[in-house]
Amino acid sequence: MLASDFELLLQRALHTAQPDLFDKPIEVIFKNFDVAESRVRKGGPVNNDVHFAFEKIRLGVATALMQIFTDLGGGEVSEKVLAVLKKAAKATNINQIDAIIQKENKVFDKLFQDLYTNTEGELILDLFARTLEADSRREMNQIVKETLQALENLEFPEEENED
Repeated sequence: MLASDFELLLQRALHTAQPDLFDKPIEVIFKNFDVAESRVRKGGPVNNDVHFAFEKIRLGVATALMQIFTDLGGGEVSEKVLAVLKKAAKATNINQIDAIIQKENKVFDKLFQDLYTNTEGELILDLFARTLEADSRREMNQIVKETLQALENLEFPEEENED
């Protein structure tokens, strides 16, 4: 996965050139991920730094997907999930991320219960579910690419003007 693809996804999904999603700039988050993964490839230990760096990337992609789903009309539950993801993205260690997600775990369950959505929503939810299960850079790269491609074809509801 390229840093530019990750940043582009966040910019497009969050509707801003400078997403303020993490506790640090996006470039730093991605560089930390790159460095941690590089150390492991060179035979270094898989430690909390690696897990934390990957979780930050996962949270970025998951947040982007949930924002897209919400923009497609995901409703109140998707807004709650989005708020939890954004809060977790600000965490400064893996234990904080785990605590935030575990505390709000029920909202994630509600997202997939009794859900009726259109084909576009189903596509985004599928990518979201794959993001939560992904455990490699290769998988995250594929999800980011598929999401960027989907963004080219999604039709978002028009916002009604209240005149």
